Formats: sequence, C-alpha cells, structure tokens
Amino acid sequence: MADDDLQQHLNSSIFGPPQTNPDERRHFLGSLRERVAIRVLNQDVEEPSALTAVKNALAKYADQPGFKLLINGKLDPELTAPYMQAASAKNVQFTLVNDGTASLASAAAGILLVASQAINIKDIDLSTPSDVTSPAQKTDKKRGFFGRLFN
Repeated sequence: MADDDLQQHLNSSIFGPPQTNPDERRHFLGSLRERVAIRVLNQDVEEPSALTAVKNALAKYADQPGFKLLINGKLDPELTAPYMQAASAKNVQFTLVNDGTASLASAAAGILLVASQAINIKDIDLSTPSDVTSPAQKTDKKRGFFGRLFN
C-alpha cells in the first residue's frame, strides 16, 4: 500500500468514510438539498396545513420510484404519527432519523420528502402567511456597497 492509500485508509477507519457536503446533510436529516421535494420545519409539524401539504406531495410522488419520507425521530411521536400514517397509506417508505443530524431546534427539519436522485425543486418550504414578505419589507434588506451609494 502506498503512503497516500495507507493514510486514506487510516482516516476512513478513524473518522468514517468521507461524505459529500456534510454541512448540508446536517440540515436535511442526512440527505441533500437537491433531493428534497418538501420540507416541514419542527415549528410547523403540528400545523394541519403542513400535514395537508405533505399528503399532497405524497400523492404527487407516490407513483414515482425512489421517494421516501424522512422524519425527525427526536420529535414527539404524537406529532409524527399522522405523517407515518400518510406515508403508509400511499405506500411510501419512511425513516425515523434519530442521529446527529436530527435536531429539536424550531428552524430544523422535521419532515422531509426526499428522492434517491437529484430533483432540484426550487421552493421546498411550506409557504405560510408569516413567511411571506410584503414589498415594503423586501426593500429593507441590506444592500451591497454600490446599492448604498446609488439609493
């Protein structure tokens, strides 16, 4: 074995196999952003509109192979049970994720519908009235150096 191969083998034995985008995987329950069809944050899991949106997404993608529901296993089972039932009703696999990627923070991922391949959906979050910003609020955003000079 060459020195580089030996070092790589030792590193993978100590730290585990290398992963692509480890920071991104921490935010998406071990998956990647490009594979997510819909995301429900922990703070929205108990909202009826979130369950409805997930059911609609399950109905849309249930007939396509490779989709599964990732559920934050650190959340209360009473909150996640309806999502498991909805996935079972559509014959979509689900996985409870209870490792280092699962978090109880309100802005962390609670429920994700993910594909086995990249699907690149632009807007994966639920649009709630509190998330929608008015045009007046959009102009209050910080601008770059040249935006400050000319406005």
